[in-house]
Amino acid sequence: MTLDATLADALVSQVNAELAASHSYLAMAFYFESQDLPGFAAFFRAQSAEESQHAARLSDFVLRRDGDVILSDIAAPVTTFQSPSVAIRAALTMEQAVTQSIHALYGLAKEKNDYAAQTQLMWFIDEQVEEEDSFRTLLIQTEAAESDRWNLITLDKEVATQAAAPATA
Repeated sequence: MTLDATLADALVSQVNAELAASHSYLAMAFYFESQDLPGFAAFFRAQSAEESQHAARLSDFVLRRDGDVILSDIAAPVTTFQSPSVAIRAALTMEQAVTQSIHALYGLAKEKNDYAAQTQLMWFIDEQVEEEDSFRTLLIQTEAAESDRWNLITLDKEVATQAAAPATA
């Protein structure tokens, strides 16, 4: 079944949003490297790779449904932050925006009676619950730790183990 043009365009927009998120997370990884927080840097590199995988998953779906995927320019992401928690808050805000976008896509797929797209998007809805929870927890921990460099370094080591864990995406 061919993908509805409006839905296809919306899905391609989401592909581009996922790639922009990947770009932003890579910039955040560079920020954390510059702050001598290699665990956070590894975590954000893993997040960047995961967002690229999400873009690939969506683009593959569009292509399998005879749609076209046209990539757009990616704006340069923010590369400096006032503190680690400011960077993580920016990541959480970005994930919340992605969640809203995925929900809107699901609503459009439902409106178009596209059951395959709804099924595909349910995976992303579940993924977003995990992503928001992960970033919310990390933000709380970072805000608590960053007033003491030793605590932040300890948290950085813990975050490094999370980054090394196998991805669920």
